[in-house]
Amino acid sequence: MSGLRISAAGLADLARNKEYEAKAAGADGLDLRLSRETGMDARDIMALRRFTAERALLMIFRCPRRSARAFHGTLPAKTWVTKAKTNETGTVLGHGGQLMVSDYDMMSCWRFTGAGFQKIFVSALEPGAPRGRWSPEARDLVRELNRRLITRLQHGCQDDFLDAEKNPGVKLADHFLAIRMGGGIYLPDPIHCENFYLAHALFWPYLPNGRHRGAGPAGSV
Repeated sequence: MSGLRISAAGLADLARNKEYEAKAAGADGLDLRLSRETGMDARDIMALRRFTAERALLMIFRCPRRSARAFHGTLPAKTWVTKAKTNETGTVLGHGGQLMVSDYDMMSCWRFTGAGFQKIFVSALEPGAPRGRWSPEARDLVRELNRRLITRLQHGCQDDFLDAEKNPGVKLADHFLAIRMGGGIYLPDPIHCENFYLAHALFWPYLPNGRHRGAGPAGSV
């Protein structure tokens, strides 16, 4: 792992400055609390809550390290092609020595229909393809959302990437944020995340060992 090296006190100062910026932009207490828990920028949490409220959406994210909240808006988001892992500050050196902050991994996206949540498939339409054409709905949704975010989304939903061998799956150290039609719920580990899916009748595509089920009847979306 390679990235920025900085003291804990330095990180705290940078994170405090980000909170001042977020408050000035209109972020409220819930946005700030969720930012401290998730490592996401409070302004982005505010934007996500507003966006999901406007469009009756439920969006679930795997969160970066908590320390990453000090760098959103200062550093660009880690790109899809950057395979190096972030260090304890939530930053990483990419190709050519560019310093980046850990991005947000969108796990899944759902639209409330009045009777429950319907999946919006946000990935290449060819099952298991790492790249390719998205549906117009998914394309337009992510484009509009990225116009509002400080740290933009870099790829589609992990749940919808149906290559079981290449899908990163979920790990015990992962933590998550669910943004449900304007509300925010912190999910501290995969067990809480799976329970959230089950409570909302959402398909959980991961096996007990954390691996993705892949495409096919058992892993259909």
